Amino acid sequence: MSFDKPLVSILIPIHNCEKYLMRSLDSIMNQSFQDYEVIVVLNCCTDDSENIVKSYQKEFPLKILKCDEPGIVPALNTGIFACEGDLIARQDGDDYWYPDKLVEQVEFLNQNPDVDIVGTQIRMVDSELKPIEDSLTHPLVNLEIKQKLLGGNNAIAHPSVVFRRKIFNKAGIYEDTYKFAEDYYLWLKCVRWYKFANLPDIMVDYRISNNPDFNPKIPQMACYNMLQVLKQQGLIQ
Repeated sequence: MSFDKPLVSILIPIHNCEKYLMRSLDSIMNQSFQDYEVIVVLNCCTDDSENIVKSYQKEFPLKILKCDEPGIVPALNTGIFACEGDLIARQDGDDYWYPDKLVEQVEFLNQNPDVDIVGTQIRMVDSELKPIEDSLTHPLVNLEIKQKLLGGNNAIAHPSVVFRRKIFNKAGIYEDTYKFAEDYYLWLKCVRWYKFANLPDIMVDYRISNNPDFNPKIPQMACYNMLQVLKQQGLIQ
């Protein structure tokens, strides 16, 4: 594999993922698309995650960073500035990518240069990696995705997404203004300038973990505030 500047930077914030981490990293190593680097940000890990990550240093181009400030937002932003690829892919340390995920998304972005952010469908699994029957299907095209986003619901699965690094030029980096909604708020900020898409196929197994601190009113608040901004700018009525 070439160690020149990669096309895709895979950004993975990790906090105590030792149970699932090898499965996640193996799913990257087994991608049919290979022009990538992996940026791992260790975020206050107290388990064996660091040693597991280091064991992959000979498998693919890998940068290992540390973020001592707790939380996914500081970890993500630490990793962003180390990404060299024009495309950034997101993975979490407990998720699994299907082998053709990256190649399908890169080909889609090459064929659709007006699209800046592309996700996929996901299969939700439990802590034992067994599929959860509840289905979640995201819309495929830009207008429907933006309608769902501005209706108060996320429409892009964060661990499935590949986006052009340039989105940060106008939208800015991840923010913790809205707790546990950092990805949704980033997409809301992107609505003004960038175009979305989702592929129709399931390409990620996404592990569901219930967070007792999650407040469903917070995404609604983020949406309401963004709608007010768009109204003030005359972009919507």
